[in-house]
Amino acid sequence: MRSQFVVRFLTICIFLLVSLFVYKGSTVQAAIQATYYASPTGSGTICSLASPCSLSGVRDKVRTVSTSMTGDIQVFLRGGTYTLSTPLTLDYRDSGSNSYRIIWTNYNSEMPVLTGGQSLTGGWTIHDAAANIYKKTGVTAEFRQLYMNDVPATRARKPNVTSPDTFASYYDTISADITNKQYKINLAEISNWADFNQVEMVVQPHWYHNRLRLSSFTTDTNYAYVRFLSPDQDHAFDKSAPNYASNAYYFENAYEFLDAPGEWYLQTGTDTLYYKPLSGQNMSTIPVTIPGPDVLMNVVGTAAAPVHHLTVSGLNFTYAGWKSPGSNGVVMTQGANPLSGPVVPGALQITYANELRVINNTFRHLGGTALKLGNGLKDSQIVGNIIEDVAANGIELKSPKNASRDDLTERVLIGNNTITRVGQHYTNGIGIVGYFLNGVVIEHNDISYTPYMGIQVGGQGGCNCSTGMANNRIQYNDIHHVMQVHDDGGAIYLLGRQPGTYVFENYVHDIAKSSYAMSSPVAGLYLDNYSEFITVQHNVLASIQTTTGAYLTYEQTGIGAMNNQWVNNSTQDVSVINQAGTALSYVEPMLVRLDANFNGEATGSAPTGWSITNGNGSVTTAEIPSATDKSVLIAKAVSTTSSMANKTLATSVSGIISVKANIRAEQTSAWKMAPYIVDSSGVQAVSVGFDGGYIKTYNGSTLTAVQPFTAGTWYELQVVMDTNTDLFDLYVDGIRLVTDASFRNPVTHIRTISFGIGTGHIGSFYLDNVQVFAP
Repeated sequence: MRSQFVVRFLTICIFLLVSLFVYKGSTVQAAIQATYYASPTGSGTICSLASPCSLSGVRDKVRTVSTSMTGDIQVFLRGGTYTLSTPLTLDYRDSGSNSYRIIWTNYNSEMPVLTGGQSLTGGWTIHDAAANIYKKTGVTAEFRQLYMNDVPATRARKPNVTSPDTFASYYDTISADITNKQYKINLAEISNWADFNQVEMVVQPHWYHNRLRLSSFTTDTNYAYVRFLSPDQDHAFDKSAPNYASNAYYFENAYEFLDAPGEWYLQTGTDTLYYKPLSGQNMSTIPVTIPGPDVLMNVVGTAAAPVHHLTVSGLNFTYAGWKSPGSNGVVMTQGANPLSGPVVPGALQITYANELRVINNTFRHLGGTALKLGNGLKDSQIVGNIIEDVAANGIELKSPKNASRDDLTERVLIGNNTITRVGQHYTNGIGIVGYFLNGVVIEHNDISYTPYMGIQVGGQGGCNCSTGMANNRIQYNDIHHVMQVHDDGGAIYLLGRQPGTYVFENYVHDIAKSSYAMSSPVAGLYLDNYSEFITVQHNVLASIQTTTGAYLTYEQTGIGAMNNQWVNNSTQDVSVINQAGTALSYVEPMLVRLDANFNGEATGSAPTGWSITNGNGSVTTAEIPSATDKSVLIAKAVSTTSSMANKTLATSVSGIISVKANIRAEQTSAWKMAPYIVDSSGVQAVSVGFDGGYIKTYNGSTLTAVQPFTAGTWYELQVVMDTNTDLFDLYVDGIRLVTDASFRNPVTHIRTISFGIGTGHIGSFYLDNVQVFAP
């Protein structure tokens, strides 16, 4: 369903929209069906606390019991180090069922570490006593990071690094010949080093970060003209020539650069690793670690078989790598996005998934991106994670432009995460970056000390046209000490048309334009090319050092940015400052219009707040599945009259609406309305029923069988509908089975959710966990 939104929001006060957030507290813990255990030394198939399994073993054990769940399944990882040579892969078989979740989490307060790290501790000998350089032979692995006692070391470079924030010092290019694909630099800055073709020129024109392997150079009296290997050079000079003058750069990866304590060099031709220790480091005993596989955990769904109802919590991801630039070079546009060749991997990757929760994990010492999400991530939460020392992006979400319903990433919460020092090797990495998203909330995150941007939402539309983006919210974030190297960016940055998107009450501070940046803008809040229909309101901008050339706000009106609203962004409201960023007491927000789980209702009584018509049947609260997890039973033994439970919302809702309910029909025969979604006049927009052994719905006036159902089995239904287009999708147990179906009748709004057994039918069914989410 590609929603074409009516642009009405410009006249709506954002405070009214913000007031729609209802902060939903924790719900009653679901029943536990089973608990299994893994440990770093685990084996076998028992998977108990006394006899834990390996990671793959416990995964395979859970697969044998998860197809018809009666409660959550807990997978406890005992503390210790799980060393991975290949990713732990989860797919649709690792999903929950019947609305219950499979929860991968740490046991008690123990600390499970999923690592690709390989030890190179010990076996070091002195190589050059005068220079205090040590070596270790027989190092056959390829890697681009090295850690000494869990602290990153510096890959040997020229000139040496003097700042952990800007990665200075730098040389400056003179110019470039874009036809012959070569840089002009000062002659004294280059030499005919050994292993010349392994040396990388690390250069960053504007918003780009390029690592170009040297091919050759020629000279005249004062200058050198440097050429590069392919494919490195193929896209390194795609812009006009002025973009390549005065680029900050350095050379990296030669033995000759090994002149500062804390530097290392891997000579792949001899399998020898060299290191110049810092003062006090004992090379006989200091722990030395290199990264391993690119990906540590890979959650791989497909459009037809997404992963769903899965939680990853309390885990530690560390020492993943990324080897590709060593053999291919890399030319990256913003967001550490290569123009060609292999893409940057994520330590935790998730594609095509619904109802996922990634909460309270840590991500450290990673050679790519920490979390890489999408395409097709929906109705999921990324909350409470700590991300630091990451080579590329912190959190990346993606969809293609004007994505299909399958590919679209939508309705995702990115909340209460702490993200610092990303972009440590690919300096145009971003704290949180999302491309062509819909309905994503990015809030209460703390993002700091990055060479490039804090948050980017959007992608290049290329025109004032539809992109598939809409209704994103960036709010209550604390973003500071970002944009420390590059230009053409901001602490919060948006691209492309995205109606209904809000940037609200963020605290942006301590921003300066770097002396290594070029001529493009740097700003606290930045709306770039073709940004449209975005409201930017009541953000606090403090300590924006305009004397360095930084702007408080910037809008690229020369390249299509228009129809945006800027309101009261000169405030210094203390309440905005105080509420911004992470909080120990953080509660996830939901646009909740209805949340009924019936657990507080009196058993045998009708649910309060619902309009009940018993007819010749009954509508009562039942202790199903249990006394602490109740539901409502609608039962009718006589075919005359109707037995109905109707819930009228406090106000009519429109736009993109999500209606969820758990249903258990006790017979396969007879029609059970579960649910009917109607407007204030009683006009049915979407009708879902259980009848004749099938879950059915209307596509327009055509009754369609969606999938078979089994009597006595719970099913989670979710209708995602758009009153602007009169189209809806239907999910069953997290899998979309109906796409872009037409409403039964066109409506402009929704007011009532109905369940029941009508005249002419008998039988019984249970309903539970009825939720409505709407703008």
